[in-house]
Amino acid sequence: MSGWRRVEIYGTFVRVTGELELTGSDRFSDTVNRVGAFLHLRAARTEPLSVNYPVLSRAEPLVAVAKAAAILVCPLDDEREGNPAMWRHTVSLPASFNTAAFSMVGDVHLEPGQNLEDHLQRHPGDFLPVTNVSALWITSVGGDNQALQRPFALVNPATMLSFTLR
Repeated sequence: MSGWRRVEIYGTFVRVTGELELTGSDRFSDTVNRVGAFLHLRAARTEPLSVNYPVLSRAEPLVAVAKAAAILVCPLDDEREGNPAMWRHTVSLPASFNTAAFSMVGDVHLEPGQNLEDHLQRHPGDFLPVTNVSALWITSVGGDNQALQRPFALVNPATMLSFTLR
């Protein structure tokens, strides 16, 4: 069984939207965290986050996105997918994160008794699932700030400058 999910992937200055294939009983996070340096999207479009940042792109049938450059990966629907047997009991904790391009808050879901730093060290390279995400794009002091809110996003810990539980 497979399916396609509409996603948006945020980099420092651009957003790529398209469809990501989920296979079998994989959850969205399983697909993104799968081994490999790229995510492959079909029917993809690259757009600037600012009118002052030109992008010479059009809709493309297939695009490879470098995971290392992705800051946020967000599904564009609220579907819960995957095998319910893979779901684990977690504790929801409010947290804040800062990257070079985004300041954000949301809820991380950790195993009972685990802290965020331990989780990140135990799962190096895995994107961090965050719910109730509010993010502010902050590329310049007096510039073009944009806010976004998503029910769910995966944050690339390699892009984090700082984080804290609140």
